[in-house]
Amino acid sequence: DAPAQRSVSLTYSAVIDPVPPGAKVIDLWLPVAQDTDGQTVSSVEVNYPEGCAIDVEPKYGNKIWHKRFEAPFDDDLHDGKLGAEIVFEIRRTEIVVEQAKSLAKNPKVETKLTAYLEENTLIPISTDPIKAIACELKLETEPPIVAARKMYDWLIDTFAYNFAAPGAGIGDARWACDAKTGDCSDYAATFIAVMRNQGIPADHEFGFFVRTKGNEGKILFYHCWPRFYVEGAGWIPLDISEADKHPELREYNFGSQTVDVLKFTHGRDVTLVPKQAGPPLNKFIYPYVEIDGAPMEKVPHTVFYRNLAE
Repeated sequence: DAPAQRSVSLTYSAVIDPVPPGAKVIDLWLPVAQDTDGQTVSSVEVNYPEGCAIDVEPKYGNKIWHKRFEAPFDDDLHDGKLGAEIVFEIRRTEIVVEQAKSLAKNPKVETKLTAYLEENTLIPISTDPIKAIACELKLETEPPIVAARKMYDWLIDTFAYNFAAPGAGIGDARWACDAKTGDCSDYAATFIAVMRNQGIPADHEFGFFVRTKGNEGKILFYHCWPRFYVEGAGWIPLDISEADKHPELREYNFGSQTVDVLKFTHGRDVTLVPKQAGPPLNKFIYPYVEIDGAPMEKVPHTVFYRNLAE
């Protein structure tokens, strides 16, 4: 069958409300959707404010919108609030990687994708739990796609999905190996750690899943999933946590990606542009704000989608 397609208008907005008394400088960063595998972004419209910029961070190539607000803030207020809104028009095409479906034996080769072979703060690749999983599954002798499928199946068979478990949602592979539970972040982090341990480039992608059937509505939570790279096949997506929650998706979610996923950013330990005063971000999918150089704990935001005619 021909790959499915879907076109969506997505409105992403954030506000700093209330503005803290005495604040002098407020920096706001927002993730920006861009063209990538299975996705074309035909329009990016920033409704306000002026004096902003969209740049690309060098490590992963994420697009990032930034605006610096300086006191007094009256000229930057819209409807009595300080913030920004970006409207994207996104066309998604279903991804199906046939080599993944057939468990093709493409060999492991040296690659220049070094950013996807290195450790991250919460994705270690040489700790005992990670090495133990690779050893248990005998991944060293397997071609990359077969190794990835064995790890995919092991996670579904071993982990129990629980986004509310204490410690879940951070994407800490050490914690996940011990707890054998978590949400999409924890499944992905564990998969990525083991793949990188085996010299297979692996990445962490973030976006929004349109789960409702209506023509429009709010999207309340982000979603994430891993992908891995194999020479001759390219980047291969998989969604482990969704397959664990929905066993009927087990075969589909290895090497396929639904059009209901709208992709925004990827990578962990992200340094923004311009560089934030705080440490690299564990994940960058929600708005990030610094007030006089100090991170704002939670930034109110909304994500709203509307289906577009095909």
